[in-house]
Order: sequence, then structure tokens, then C-alpha cells
Amino acid sequence: MDTQQKSILAVSFALFNLGLAFATWASRVPDVRNLALLTATTLGYVLLFRGLGTLVMMPIIAWLIPKFGSKNVALFMGCMVALTLFPISLMDHWFSLAILMMTIGMCSSGFNISLNSLGSVVETETGQSHMSKIHSWFGVGMVFGAVFGTLATRLSWSVHIHFGLVSLIMVLILAFVANYLPNDKPNTEATTPTFMWPHDGLIALGLITFLAATIETSIMNWVSLFFTDHVQASESLVPLGYAVFAGSLLIMRLFGDRLKMKFGARNLLVGGAAFSLSGLLIAVYAPNFMVAIIGMIATGAGVSLSFPMLFSAAGKEGAIALTTVASFGYVGGMISQPVMGWVVETYELAGGFLFIAAITVIIGILASKARLLAPTH
Repeated sequence: MDTQQKSILAVSFALFNLGLAFATWASRVPDVRNLALLTATTLGYVLLFRGLGTLVMMPIIAWLIPKFGSKNVALFMGCMVALTLFPISLMDHWFSLAILMMTIGMCSSGFNISLNSLGSVVETETGQSHMSKIHSWFGVGMVFGAVFGTLATRLSWSVHIHFGLVSLIMVLILAFVANYLPNDKPNTEATTPTFMWPHDGLIALGLITFLAATIETSIMNWVSLFFTDHVQASESLVPLGYAVFAGSLLIMRLFGDRLKMKFGARNLLVGGAAFSLSGLLIAVYAPNFMVAIIGMIATGAGVSLSFPMLFSAAGKEGAIALTTVASFGYVGGMISQPVMGWVVETYELAGGFLFIAAITVIIGILASKARLLAPTH
């Protein structure tokens, strides 16, 4: 195996870590809720703080990477993500958990952006596209984390043991890949990308991305509680709800590029909206656990290609357009969570997931009219 192939695998395994961390948290949300005595509203605030941390990190990471290099920043942020996972299990109040989650949001965002920067370094060095392959490992990490969470629950492991073990695994992975990551050099002359407000066709892309982030973030954060409180699944089966959703996302994204060539981005988003709407309705009105699982698989398949198609369309308009549209996604994922918390508090989880279903309808309508998603663009 040559040096470039080792670099690709190193970045991929590092991104696997990020998916593993996210899935570990998501698979044990019901237990964390009980430990921290959260209500639906305070859980929404906790998730808001995590999104706020992501936004706070955006200008900081744009300064850190040129000054210290993507590799150094990725290793530091990756270690911070691992070390901040275990303390989640020690929080006994929503505000202390919120502050911790804000820190985790900052570290996760910094880790993600620096790894994407390393992925770009690999593509530049090889002259080939590897980003889709690298990004699929985030999905692999999510699936592994969800399955491992299911196993931990079945074995009656406490959140302390589960999160502590995953933290150790993440540190070991980082230590293993550290020497194989691309050794990029700091670039003190680099400038920070400029944000611009969407205009013309970017308005539609920005709005759709905002709503798509609302859907995906809400499902990931609330699906375990959905199976616990609404479906009334046994504790050992609850993480499977997250696992099948994450698995569906991963599988569909592996085929996303081929599907885009055959059907076009606009048709995929409109069809995906219809598919996810059907899946959500099946899950909400499911008579039993297995039917709800089928609904969640369909939902994952429906929402899976939103971000790849939207980012691809925005990328054609330039780097600043892509950064701007992506920022709307971060904002959508952030502010949607306290709204979701209020909806769940008022209308229970069935109402919350019907709220998500309504958003899929709006995405389908907007996508059908979005100029930048048209095949001829």
C-alpha cells in the first residue's frame, strides 16, 4: 500500500471516529435524559447549545488551520471529542450538560472541518476525487456506534462504561492513524472565506438546506426517545431505531452519485421528500416495533441524499456559495432543536415527528421549483 492510499485510509478512519462519537450519544439519549433529569424542553436547549458551539467554532477553525495546519488541528480536536464524550454520563443538570455539549459542538465542528481540509489535501496530491469515499466512513462510524450502543444496552452496561470505552477506542484510533495523516504545512497567508447572503437561486438552496438540517438533526437526536416513549420498545431494542436510520443513510449515500446521473438532483430531492414523508407516517402510526423500523428505514432513505445534492449544486456556484449554504444548514440544525423540544413537550413525540413530516412536504415543493437543482443547470 503506497503513502497516498495510507493517507486516504487515515483520514477515513478519523472521520469514522466522528460518526462513532455522534452515534454513541444518539443511541443513549433516553439514558442521558434520565441521568440529567431532562424534559423535552430542556433537551431542546441542550441540543441548541451543541449547535451554538458549532457556529462559534466556524471563524475560530478558519484561523487555526492556516496557523497550525489541518493535521495538527484534527489530532487536537479529535482528542477533545474523545475526552468530552465520557463526561456526558456525569452531568446531572440540563445547564451543565448544555455547557458540555457546547464544548462538544465546538470540538466536533473543528474536527470535521479539519478532516475535510485533509481530504482536500489528499485529492490535490492524487489528482483524483476521494471525498465521497472518505465521507462514507462517517456513516460507517455511525452504524458501528449504533450497533455497539445496542449491544451495550443489551448487556446492561451503564452509560459511564459505554461512553468511557468508546472514548478509549477513539483515542486508540487517533493514535494509530496519526502518522499516516497528510502532513500539510501551515499557510499563514491564507484568508478566511467570506460569507454572503444567498441571492437568486441560492435563496432556495439555502432555505432547503436549512430545512433538511432541521429534519436530519431532529431525527438523529430524537429517534431513540421516539422508540422509547412512543413506540414503547423495550430498552434493549431502542438503539436499533437509530441504527437502521443511520444504516439507511449510509447505504443510499453510497449510490447517490449514480442515482444523480440517472435521475437528476431535483427528482431525487422531490422523490426523497415523498419517500421520507411516507416513512415518517408509517413510523408514527405503526402498530408495532417492526413496522416502525420499516418506516424509519424509508425515512432514512428519503432524507439521505438531501445534503449531497444541495452541496453539489451550491459548489457549482463557487466556494463562498457553498460555505454560505452550509452555514444555513448549521443554523437550521441548531435553532430547530428547541423548537422540536417545545413541539414534543406540547404534542408528544408523535406530534414532533409529524412536525418533521410537514417539513418534508415543504422541501419537496421548494425542490421542485429550485432553479439550481434543474438538470440543465
